[in-house]
Amino acid sequence: MSIKKIFNVFRLDLANSKRDKVMIYTLLAPIILAFVLKLISPGFQNLSVNFVSLEGDTELVGRLERYGNVELSPTLEKLKERVLDSGDTIGVYLKDGTYSLLMQGNEPEEIQALAKLALSGILSEGISGVEFETTDNGKTLPPMTLFGFSFVVVLSFTLGGFIIGFNIIDEKESGAMRALMITPISKSEFIVGRSIIGVAVPLIHALLAVLVFAIGGIDILKLIIVTISSSFIGIAMGFLIGVMSSNQMSGLANMKISVLLLLMPVMLAFVLPENRQFIFYWSPTYWSFAALRDILNQSSEWATFLIQLLWITLTTAVIFMIMRGKIKTGLQNYQS
Repeated sequence: MSIKKIFNVFRLDLANSKRDKVMIYTLLAPIILAFVLKLISPGFQNLSVNFVSLEGDTELVGRLERYGNVELSPTLEKLKERVLDSGDTIGVYLKDGTYSLLMQGNEPEEIQALAKLALSGILSEGISGVEFETTDNGKTLPPMTLFGFSFVVVLSFTLGGFIIGFNIIDEKESGAMRALMITPISKSEFIVGRSIIGVAVPLIHALLAVLVFAIGGIDILKLIIVTISSSFIGIAMGFLIGVMSSNQMSGLANMKISVLLLLMPVMLAFVLPENRQFIFYWSPTYWSFAALRDILNQSSEWATFLIQLLWITLTTAVIFMIMRGKIKTGLQNYQS
């Protein structure tokens, strides 16, 4: 196997990607999406409630401080004025043995919901014989960040295959590969050279996503391993799309179907309870999502991680074996 020939195929892929604006957008799309999701995420991460209460009710103030920032007001009238001022400040006071919430009514629904939950928590503290405990259920990141990061990384697997497929289609139409074939090249050299970009693109996107989402404490080694392992499903899809599509329009149609099949398990797994996620065990991208989720939550043990990698490998191998015949036939026609 010649390293020079492999590099020539990879260099041709890079040249095609730079020349075609669709390829450039494909390379940039996950990073643009990551920035957009990052802008959305802070609203979920930093959401807090500002309360105002009466100075004399120290017990209530002490309880409120567990749920948000608390301002003090000398009288009920001043408290009401503070609530009516600019900003989403919620009034909470105790009168005649009854706790009351005071709001303008135009606060965001999230603020209203959190204020009601805080008051429910305060009321529940007075119930004897019942203990309340707060927990993050193993989740150390906000849901939007968890989903956004995982979605961007899994999307990059499919986009790496997208680039491979469209480079093959482009070379069918332009005859560029025939020029490369003047020097004999084996099928293995061609496949390895063509696959490099399918691994490199997801790896670059994954590392950049860590910076964009500003995720600290992540296990980079595990992230690299799961990204490289998962990229092979995108590579297989890319070769299948390339050899089966006669032109770019049919390639786009085939790509839409492939992306839907690969991303749908990730989107549904995020919202479905874990006891129903067994319906996605056939999908390598589901196991990629599961591994990424544990890595982000810093709950990934090596034993569990290796089992997830095994599932990624097995499900990818099954899908590849199903597609192997069509890919092999298509490559023979393509290289003839």
